[in-house]
Amino acid sequence: MVECLRRAYSLRFRKQLGQHMLVDERFASMFAEVVDEGSVVYEIGCGLGSLTLPLSRVASYVFCSEIDPSLVKLLKECRGGMGKVDVVLTDAVFFTTSKSRHVVVSNTPFYLSSRIIAMLCRDASLVYAVLGIQREVGERMLAPPGTSIYGRLSILTQLCFSVEKLFTIPREAYKPRPQVETVVVKLIPRKELSPESIEAVESFTRSVFPYRRKKLSTGIVLGYGLKKEEVRRILSESGVDPDKRVDEISPDEALSLALKFSLTSRGLSTPRG
Repeated sequence: MVECLRRAYSLRFRKQLGQHMLVDERFASMFAEVVDEGSVVYEIGCGLGSLTLPLSRVASYVFCSEIDPSLVKLLKECRGGMGKVDVVLTDAVFFTTSKSRHVVVSNTPFYLSSRIIAMLCRDASLVYAVLGIQREVGERMLAPPGTSIYGRLSILTQLCFSVEKLFTIPREAYKPRPQVETVVVKLIPRKELSPESIEAVESFTRSVFPYRRKKLSTGIVLGYGLKKEEVRRILSESGVDPDKRVDEISPDEALSLALKFSLTSRGLSTPRG
């Protein structure tokens, strides 16, 4: 199928859409081998269909979204050999996934990696996800507190998922060739966070991580515009050292504090003790 598209059309890939297409069939097959036979699969970004074809051989059904109209047209014209597959023109970030249990697979558009992680956190019917992401993004996802690359993505990912690194794809496997290699990870949901909790974590980290090297109490004062005495009281009652740096808080501490300061910022009282 990939060869059909490459021979029949002169394609100009759009880097602003993260269009680095996987053209090495060996690695496409490795993606599909991770997926349990008979799964319902939602593929984000069909591209040239290099993952869609092998996925169609193991899945009971593949729903594939693609934002580029020209690629959707080509996929529908060159879909020979694919089984139960639907290709839909849509922006995956704004697409509402099925309430039926499903697996998400994506050779992720590089510029969308963080937004896709946030979307998957909200996917209550997700069994697991298999994502190809930039090596640096994978390192940020797994980074421990206190390291230079630990940040908002680290916290959200580690709250939502258990992350397993599966294999690495070299730059040469793509067209056009990206600047960095790709790592493929499997994300297994850890625990279900309510949409409100996820929103609170995103808001909290957005507010305080611009001050990542400052004391936590100072970062919260600056991020929320609260009085220092009130912030230190809440931190003390939460069992969190107010003098640790913002980038030293654990994901679980971030969740706890996000919920408390979400109430405070809305003018609601925070329980004492």
